Amino acid sequence: MKSLSVAQTNQIITLLEQQQSTRQIAAYTGLNHSTISRIHSKLCPNLQKSSGGRPSLVTSIDMRHAIRLISTGKVENAVQVTKALQDIKTHPISSQTVCHHLKKSEMKAVVKKKRPLLSKHHRKKRLDFAVSHQ
Repeated sequence: MKSLSVAQTNQIITLLEQQQSTRQIAAYTGLNHSTISRIHSKLCPNLQKSSGGRPSLVTSIDMRHAIRLISTGKVENAVQVTKALQDIKTHPISSQTVCHHLKKSEMKAVVKKKRPLLSKHHRKKRLDFAVSHQ
């Protein structure tokens, strides 16, 4: 294995500091991506590595908007939230994606608890009972 020159190493470090991936740097310099990765881990361990994977279609701003729509009562479920978000966004979003993000932000689907309807007469009787048993 041939050793790298100081100029090559400095060039790699500069490109790493510019947040380029190891494969992009490898294509640019002609070196193997594992060599770039090794230099990254030895000489620049404090530099942040990319998390990898596909970027999310739903941003944090979109999720705040979705949570606001649900909490204000303008929409009731993930499908309605998806329709509201697609009016804003240019690319399509799946309702399942919105549902996953809502679950991550601790919004879960619950059935509303049934309560008896209290008429004016019932409320008056309850108040009289409470006053008499104070």
